[in-house]
Amino acid sequence: MKYLIILLFIILSLSALMSVTQAIYCPCDLKNKKPVCGSNGITYVNRCEFECTQREYRKLGRVLNSVKDAPCDA
Repeated sequence: MKYLIILLFIILSLSALMSVTQAIYCPCDLKNKKPVCGSNGITYVNRCEFECTQREYRKLGRVLNSVKDAPCDA
């Protein structure tokens, strides 16, 4: 019984770690430098990176919009 509980704990820990890792991964080509300014005041390297962050915001119930296709400070 003790081993079953330990095994269950390990499986749950690994599945939680994998879901966090998958949520963060976003395959964007960061060589493509066409900056996007987000409504949070952060300049993203390109549209792909912005949209990846936007998806993460949605998962948290938050809103992130594109302000302009240029750095935020420009």
